[in-house]
Amino acid sequence: MTLAPAQQRNVLLLGADLALFMATLGLLGPVTLVPLFVSKVTDDPLAIGALSAAFHLGWLPQLFTAGWVERSPRKLPMALVFTGFERLPALGLALCALAATSITPGLLIALVLLCRFGQTAAGGLATTPWLDLVARVVPAERRGRFMGNTTMVGHLLGAGAAALAAPLLEWLGYPYGFAACFGLAFLILMLGWAPLFLIVEPLGGELRPARPFREELAELPAVLGRDRAFRRFLSGLSLAALGTMSTGFLVVYAVGRLGATDELAAWYTAVVLLAQVAANPGLGWLADRRGFSAVGQAAALAGVGLSAIALAAPDPLWLVAAFGMLGVGQAGTMLARLTGPMEFAPPDRRPTYVALSSALVSLVAAAAPLIGGQIIVQLGYGWLFVASAAFSLAGAIVLRGHARP
Repeated sequence: MTLAPAQQRNVLLLGADLALFMATLGLLGPVTLVPLFVSKVTDDPLAIGALSAAFHLGWLPQLFTAGWVERSPRKLPMALVFTGFERLPALGLALCALAATSITPGLLIALVLLCRFGQTAAGGLATTPWLDLVARVVPAERRGRFMGNTTMVGHLLGAGAAALAAPLLEWLGYPYGFAACFGLAFLILMLGWAPLFLIVEPLGGELRPARPFREELAELPAVLGRDRAFRRFLSGLSLAALGTMSTGFLVVYAVGRLGATDELAAWYTAVVLLAQVAANPGLGWLADRRGFSAVGQAAALAGVGLSAIALAAPDPLWLVAAFGMLGVGQAGTMLARLTGPMEFAPPDRRPTYVALSSALVSLVAAAAPLIGGQIIVQLGYGWLFVASAAFSLAGAIVLRGHARP
């Protein structure tokens, strides 16, 4: 199927936005550099777990705006506004790093948590209209490859950025190395915002009629109640999300228990992103041929592999393989959680399905690191990895053999 020139242009612009956004993960390091930064002022597992929890809780507000997105004839303006706010917390993290030696640890942690929550709160509000644009611009049979190939390019750029993060941390030291990483990420994010302003939004389909806000919220459980396939899909992803309870602690475990250096921790970020580069094309191909449940299953099985490697690792270099599994799992989770709902949704209900998927799975994912922190305090890291493997395996079983709708 050949795309019209205007459609091709929109696909390229959407891809450029996503790729540049993904590139900043090498400098923001949500499961490596940010936890490592916070670990410099506290070794409390609950504080480290709260970072992941705050990040995931930020996806919840989009539940309350899904109906508004469905009724809006144009999705691009709201995507532009919300994603603009989504990019500001990177600047906030840079300022936190610059102030790290002059404010109390408690205030610093609170500000970092606020930045993590703010990024996904705005990002979740932007994702719903952004994905509706993707659904209208990219043909259904190409969406998996579009997301997979675009994020592959973004993660390849991010791996290069992570390679820059390692010498920055070594040369500038704490906290200025972190400030440089976060500040550079903010500059790239602002550059990546530009392509969205060049998109010509295509006409949408029939809009849903306006309804009272209370009725829109009351209808959300009914969507899950009548769509058994979508409900099972979310159940499998939720179990796999519980299996991620160890991921936010992996770099702290590497540094605190196995003796990894800060520079090696920065290289872990590159490994995560390179694994995503390698996995994304295959996962996109799998999505287009077997559906997004198969992608979710692959991500869950990667979580099992991560936990097994972490349990057996005698030194920090072994954890390179665990972070590789983390990259595969994150690539599959993103593809399944964000793009998968479009496979189940009627065209006029895409925003609601996307919001339900992001919000409900993220709510479980927010609880996971808090549970993981308690397991570390009470039982230790070994039991943390055992529990993670068990939930990941359960998620893979639920998603196994799930027919494409």
